Amino acid sequence: MAEKKNDKAQNFEKALERLETLVGEMESGTLSLEKMMACFEEGTELVKFCNQKLNEVEKKIEILAKKGEEITTEPFEPGGDPS
Repeated sequence: MAEKKNDKAQNFEKALERLETLVGEMESGTLSLEKMMACFEEGTELVKFCNQKLNEVEKKIEILAKKGEEITTEPFEPGGDPS
């Protein structure tokens, strides 16, 4: 199970690293129009993948909350007050 989580994190890290490489290549100004479009298309897919992974993680985040003498977990609600 830990191996699967590590694979997902690694895939996210690799996707983010590739995206940074593509941005650098595109910003260099040395690419042909065709290569620029190919990089843009690949980058768009990588952004979609990374967003999907981040959304999955966000749904799994829980907040530790103290209720009386007990510490429990509550689902994370974006924009909510964690107190």
